[in-house]
Amino acid sequence: MIIGLTGTMGSGKGEVVKFLKSKGFEHYVYSDILKEIAEQRNIEPTRANLQKLGSDIKSESNNLGILSKEILKRIKTDKAIADGIRNVDEIKELRKRKDVFIIGVTAPQKIRYSRITKRKRPGDPKTFSEFKRLDNLENRGKSKGQEINNCLKTVDFTIINTSSLEQLKNKMNDILGSISSQK
Repeated sequence: MIIGLTGTMGSGKGEVVKFLKSKGFEHYVYSDILKEIAEQRNIEPTRANLQKLGSDIKSESNNLGILSKEILKRIKTDKAIADGIRNVDEIKELRKRKDVFIIGVTAPQKIRYSRITKRKRPGDPKTFSEFKRLDNLENRGKSKGQEINNCLKTVDFTIINTSSLEQLKNKMNDILGSISSQK
């Protein structure tokens, strides 16, 4: 089974990944593929550069689902996570397989901003207004190739992550139970 993971910045996708990895899932990240290509092309792997590179690669290949194709090639076991889906064409490419389930994770902006200020990743916005601007660009499809809200409309399961880590894990256990009953 492949779990495709999409969601808004700071929503808790990383915690979902940790949970799934603890259940034996392999982990593949869309941005890691872009980082590899950026290194080959001598492009600094900033968030903005990777977004532009992703758009360029899709345009060059004339395949908007090319990153999903690459992830599918890399999967070695029967349990994998495709983490960081940012456009619907990547979901369509994954869904060519029958064992794919897409999970969307989101939360209100203020909660997510609070989370990202605590995680302190390089490239994360420093102010709430900067966060809102970037978040709106990514989520509403205003930056090329970034359409999180459209992705969230096509998922099999949605997690609105507004509470504790324990409750997030409980929601994931419920989802995995639901997936198992569908097999």
